[in-house]
Amino acid sequence: MRSSEMTFYAAPHNGTETSKEAANSIKNTVNRLCKIVLAEIKAAPAGLTCQEVEDALQMSSGTATARINELANSQPPMIAKRRNEFGRFVKRDNRSGRKAFVWFFACDLS
Repeated sequence: MRSSEMTFYAAPHNGTETSKEAANSIKNTVNRLCKIVLAEIKAAPAGLTCQEVEDALQMSSGTATARINELANSQPPMIAKRRNEFGRFVKRDNRSGRKAFVWFFACDLS
């Protein structure tokens, strides 16, 4: 399945009618944003942290994090973490100096 054919069921809601309507109203935007985030991660052979996605796409943390979670939790997963030679997930420093997981296009995983 190509990423252009994927439909992401994003926009969480709390179950109330108003929340469901709000989530439905942004569905197309969320799908578009998932595809943009996926393309950015796919184009990065060394993968990207959430903060790197935010910076590259000028996206808010909340938006980038939500799209990354949707891509990682989709079936099949479109992105995933990769383990290094020591069996630990690859991480990189972010601006605060803390380690952040690096996300990779799932088809590039070995």
